[in-house]
Parts: sequence; structure tokens; C-alpha cells
Amino acid sequence: MLVIASVLAGAACGTRSALPPRDGAVSPDTDGAVSGGNDAGVPIEAGATTDGDIDAGATIDGAATGGRDGAPDGDGADGGTGPGATCTPEIGARVPPAPLRRLSSFAYANTVRDVLGLSLPANALPPAGDPWDDGAATLTALTDAFHGIAHDFALASTKDAASANAFTRCDAGALGEATCAQRFIAAFIPRLFRRPLDAEDAADFAAVFAKGRDLGGSYASGVRAVIEVALQSPELLYMVEFGEALAPPQAGLGRPRPHEMATRLSYLLWGSAPDDALTEAAAQDRLRTKDQIGAQARRLLADSRAHDVTRAFYTRLLRVGDLESRRSISIATARAAAEETTRFVDHVVWTEGGNLDTLLAAPFTFADQTLAQLYGATGVTGAGFQRVSLPAQQRRGLLTQVSMLASRSLTSVDVTHPSERGALIFEQFLCGDLTQTPSAEQHTKPARNAGETPRDWLARVTAPATCRSCHQAIDPLGVAFEHYAYYGAWRDADGGLALDTRGTIAGIDTAGSFDGALQLIDRLASSRDVRACHVRKWMETAYGRPVVAADACSQGELQQGFTSSGGNIRDLLLGLTQTEAFLYRPAP
Repeated sequence: MLVIASVLAGAACGTRSALPPRDGAVSPDTDGAVSGGNDAGVPIEAGATTDGDIDAGATIDGAATGGRDGAPDGDGADGGTGPGATCTPEIGARVPPAPLRRLSSFAYANTVRDVLGLSLPANALPPAGDPWDDGAATLTALTDAFHGIAHDFALASTKDAASANAFTRCDAGALGEATCAQRFIAAFIPRLFRRPLDAEDAADFAAVFAKGRDLGGSYASGVRAVIEVALQSPELLYMVEFGEALAPPQAGLGRPRPHEMATRLSYLLWGSAPDDALTEAAAQDRLRTKDQIGAQARRLLADSRAHDVTRAFYTRLLRVGDLESRRSISIATARAAAEETTRFVDHVVWTEGGNLDTLLAAPFTFADQTLAQLYGATGVTGAGFQRVSLPAQQRRGLLTQVSMLASRSLTSVDVTHPSERGALIFEQFLCGDLTQTPSAEQHTKPARNAGETPRDWLARVTAPATCRSCHQAIDPLGVAFEHYAYYGAWRDADGGLALDTRGTIAGIDTAGSFDGALQLIDRLASSRDVRACHVRKWMETAYGRPVVAADACSQGELQQGFTSSGGNIRDLLLGLTQTEAFLYRPAP
């Protein structure tokens, strides 16, 4: 079961190890055979959102966005299942393939922290790409990073006989190396692999210990080899599921094994490995029914580790994870802006009530003196953050925070970029599809003529028909935010030029005209279709794959629940653990 040989070479000799490739990844079957799979990483780098590869079929200013299989039909109020998708009677037809999912950087860092007590520096792993994976382009970087982390941790934990005895919690001199090695493997490997040790694991890692012992000449070197190989093993780095058949059997339908269900729960709600209580529930076969799984989900949601998941999700949704690299604001302002968004999301989701419309339209934020001055809020001094009321005619919710505004500007020339701001709203809140746009090299270089307003500039550079199909959908949304300078401050004019922030949003249930960001935000915050898109984003993140037609029943159920709860995010997180897509998998 383990891919051990090449990793062992790395542990023993210092060479680079091999990890399963992203392309052509495999899903294990119970007989040891493999079938083609979709290698996707744990959902939450957190979380996680797509860069616009799913479309809700909405139209903005008359531009149709072209839907995908199973996408919502633009009105999620009734729990609709999307164009061409139906909720079929047979549950087996409603459970899509379960991908072999690699841990994202976020989940890997959380896992080694919670299991090993190892806190990784922020730059220990390469940045994430899409919502469920770190991206094929970074696979080599990930492999190198995993090897370096494993090598350094193994060395630090076994630098001499005393440290090896302490790490294994066994005195090899008194009890014997063979006994201590066996006990160590029996305790260490199940914690990392998130399941009980089987005979194959025991034999494999006994061989790893023996090889390391021979090469290094000591008990410590054998332990070191086990640590280094285990920390690069596919069964740590991937959420491996074999599944089991239902009893009584149902054609094509299976379920995760108890420890696999524990892993699904913990990575969905904590972005980390199962704790002792969840592991014990799996061992006692108490993760079978919806009620049992729901009870554990509520317990996990009550833990502060669930806050990490929502922070990560909204950081990815807003694409604000790289603020410090933006030239448009200082490092200090970037850090303050990131802290503002984190505190705001935490408060709204976990304290204020947890509703999406509050995230979008709250009249308050959390700011230090620097941000308060930028926002025009009074009464804030020093570096401490406190809740402040926003200027009523200027700002509201997440979309007018510095983090979003500055990250969607052009850092090379310090100007706003309405298309970037509009694209974020179009993709992340309307589930619009911009995947077929030309490459960055094919886009017209941004340069405004003297006396040219943002609208004039956009009309000129997007005049070709190849541009208009996308830009007529996204630009009106972005122009609504032109009262915010490239670094996020409010402005009444642009270089002496009057600002025209009027536009129309069509194709959703709250369609209509708006003048400026606040009126647009009001339409978004009250939209059932925006809530339906938000459900989709969470599904993609939680289940580690795109939403497909077979998800129709699960998607409709979640949309209905989200609407009924008034858009409550905590209820949505719990609901994600109660769907057919989560509770079942294809038969093994």
C-alpha cells in the first residue's frame, strides 16, 4: 500500500523523495487496484475558492455567462438543481466520484502542528493555487518542501540517543531496540495516517527502521528514518479512502470507513487531523448515522480551530492572501488590512450571528488607528484594533475593506483596475465563468490618456468584440467601486475628473440599477442567487472538487437550508456534513 522505496532512499541518503503525481492520480480500491482519479487537495487553504471556473448562468448588463454542468440556474431560492440536472430517485446516481485529495499547505501545516507539535514558518510551503489543490505547477516545490520539513524534523527529534528515547517514549537501552521500535511504530504511524496500524504498515516501517539502523549505525538513525519516511508518505499527504459497501448492499453506493469519515469531518471543519475524541468515535463505530456525524460536527464547530477554516476560506474567496506583495500599500498597512478582514470575519461568523448578508453589508469593521484614519472613523488611537462604525455613505462590509480594494488594483502603476474588482465579484459572488478569457499577455496594457475617465478608458481598451463578451459583464461591477482609490481610500474625484459609478446588474433575482458600491452591495446582500453561489463555493471547498450534476440533490438541500436560515454560515458548515455527497461515496 505504501510508496516507500524512493522515500526511504531520501531518508537514508539525503536525496529528494518521490510523491504521487497530480496528473493521473489514482484512487485506491479495496483489492489494491487503482482507478483514475482527480487529485485534489484538502479544501481550505481554506478555503478556498475557485478562480471563476463555475458559472451561475447570470447575466450582467445583458452578457450571458455560459453555465457548466450542474451549475445553479440563477435562482437558488427554491433549492434548484441546475440546468439539465435532476434529483434522481436512486441515491447511487446522486453520489459523484470521490477524488484522491492531497493535503493543501494549510491542512498540512495544521496537521503537523496538531499531531507533532511542529509549527511551520509562514513560508515553509509554497502558496496555494485553486481551492482544492496547490496546483500542478508547484508540485516540485511541494515535494522539496515536504522533504526538507521531514528531514529537519527527523534530525531535530533524534540528534542523539537521549532525544530518540524521549521522542519514542521508550528507553531502548533498557527495553531493547526492537521492542521500542515496534512500540514507536504502533503509536506514531496511526496518528499520522489517521487510521489504525495494519500488518502491512507494521512490516513496511519495521523494514524502514532496520534500513535506517543499518545505514546510521544507531537506534536514533532507525527512528530518524521512520520519521522522515512517514512525514513524506502518501498516506499522510493524501486523504486516502477505500470505502466500504452498504449493508444491505445498494448498487453503486458505498460509504467511507469510520476512520475515513473522521478524516472527512476533521479536515472539513478544522483543516486538520482528527483529535482523540473523533478517533475514538471512529474506533467504536459511532460515525455511521447522520445524527452521530452531526453531533461530532457540532463539537468540532464549537472549537476555535473551526475559525481557522472560515478565515482561510474568506481569504481565498476575496483573493487577499498576498497583500504584503502589493506595492500599492505599505507592509504595515497590508498587515493591518489583513488583520481587519480576519477579525471582521471571525466576529461576523462566530459572534455577530453568522449571516452572509452581514459579511457583505455590515456598517462596522475592526480597525487600528491607521485604518480608522484611512476610513474617516474617529476615536481610535494606537495599534490596537477595536470595533468602529463606518461612514454610512462610503463603506459597508467586506467589499469596501482595504484588503479587497488594494489587492484588486494595479501595483505597477498605482491605479485602480475596475475590471479586476468587477471580476472578483462576478466570479466569487455570482459564480460567473471567466476561464476562457485571453492570457494576461494578450490583454491591452493599462494606460489612460490625459482627461480620460475610467469609463472612457475601459470603453476604448475593451472595444474589440473579443473583449466585450467578458468586460460588459465585469466592468460595470468594478466601476461601482471607483470612489475608492487604488490603496482603498475614499475619493470624490479621480485626478480632477468626475466619477460615474452607475451601472445595472441583470440576470439575478435582485436585478436592477445601482449608483456606487453601496447600492450594488445592497443588491448582492439581499440576493438569493448570491446565497446559492456561496453554497457552491463552500461545496467546492469542503468536498475538494468541482460541483457536478450528480451533486444536484446535495446542492439543492444546502441551498434550501441556507435560504431558510437567512444565509447562516455556521448552519451551512453543519449542513455540509449532512448531505449525500458527504455521507456516501461510490461503492468500493
